[in-house]
Amino acid sequence: MTSSTPDAASHGRLRLWLGHLSLPLVVLAWGLFVVAPTWVQAARACFPNFDLGIYTQAFARLSFADPNPWLSGRQIFLFNDHFDPILWLAQPLTEVLPAMWAGLVAESLFVLLSLVPLLWLHARGLLSRASTVLAAGLLLLSVGAVDALRFPIHPTTWSVLPWVLAGVAFHFRRNGLLLVAMVLLFSCKEEFAFVGIMLAVALWLRGDRRHAVAALVLSVAWVAWVYGVRPRLWGHTQDHVERLERGLEEGWLQYLWLRVHPSQLARVGTLLVALAPLILWTWRERLRPDWAWMLVLLPLLGIRFLGMAWRFHYVAPLMAAALMGFLPVLRARRPPAWVLVSTFVLLITTNENNLRAGWRTLVTPLGFPARCPDDPARMASIARGVEWLTRERQGPALMGGNFVPLLAHRDDIFAMGGPYPADGRVFEWVLVEKPPRGEIWLLSAERIQELIALWRQDANTQVLIDDPHVFMAKGRFAGYP
Repeated sequence: MTSSTPDAASHGRLRLWLGHLSLPLVVLAWGLFVVAPTWVQAARACFPNFDLGIYTQAFARLSFADPNPWLSGRQIFLFNDHFDPILWLAQPLTEVLPAMWAGLVAESLFVLLSLVPLLWLHARGLLSRASTVLAAGLLLLSVGAVDALRFPIHPTTWSVLPWVLAGVAFHFRRNGLLLVAMVLLFSCKEEFAFVGIMLAVALWLRGDRRHAVAALVLSVAWVAWVYGVRPRLWGHTQDHVERLERGLEEGWLQYLWLRVHPSQLARVGTLLVALAPLILWTWRERLRPDWAWMLVLLPLLGIRFLGMAWRFHYVAPLMAAALMGFLPVLRARRPPAWVLVSTFVLLITTNENNLRAGWRTLVTPLGFPARCPDDPARMASIARGVEWLTRERQGPALMGGNFVPLLAHRDDIFAMGGPYPADGRVFEWVLVEKPPRGEIWLLSAERIQELIALWRQDANTQVLIDDPHVFMAKGRFAGYP
């Protein structure tokens, strides 16, 4: 008996240390394998105009003097596209950081801060350490969250924080906080106002009639502003409903087949499989998730189903919203070790490609990603082109989409592949990486090579850079590629 006591004590100390280190290890893994590679790739000009360039230009121009700035790279006023005023909360970062880095830091902070409500519950003894670690892993390392952070920047990803805040407020009946969280959520993207309508239904079903009416009024008012009043006051707004109707012109059967295609359903399974251990444990223990809260998933799933939007920032909110439905379960019982272990195994296996790509970005920078390696000669050529256009600020410039985030502070910048101005504008500058490098989404490498050859042969073209990496010229470049 006495000989086993030291072993038992050592085992207990090990479990204690693992318990204390588990949450920091989850955050460290997220920072190392998800955030750091994304930031490194952004510094190497790896990302396209959609969406890093668009929101970098938004941060570069958003101010009290110009609260709805024109985005030349998107050819629309900022809030005439998505209505996402949550950008104002991150705008102060531009006082200390360049616009691109302000957006990247803000996005990571919004996701990381989604843990704060859970840590507050844990600190008050309302959530066990195991439950907190499990929830943190699902919020930070689910396929949806990782995909979203690897496709910067979009406020839909930022919605993870207000989703968690709304879930905690709903379950603890902090209805004032819930309304604040709803405003933050709606401010991330206009589609979330439809979630608010279902949240009003959930409040009504549990007997909070007065707050249900308040939530309904807020949601309907937001929908009316975005889809009714805003176009009349501000002019043309981007039609995002078109995505939901894609394929309808081919008939209803084809429309439905596109949405239930095995490739679509497989993606949904990949996104949600990490919840399987928690669901199985909940069923075995006869615990009850909050079914009223689960109503908020209906608009999210419906919009993504109709829009076939199961990738990138579109899926970031799904895990947060679903997880909050299991908050009563996580509060009621400490999840056993097998739930934690199997969940993290699933998080790793479903993220294998993402994690491998992140690791290769850090350890093999000269070869990965192939489209944007950390080749010193390539980076020097890019720096020359960016410096030139930063200095020469007059005249419209056509460029590869990956240069838009680096030149967002400049007027009249346009990404190869569009959208282009409708006035038949003649560009005075072109700046593009030579294939197979660079980001030329919507155009082929062959088309870029053809254009470079045409530009080079034009007698009126002044070639400024023409090395193995970058082509830059000044002249009169009419017609759109």
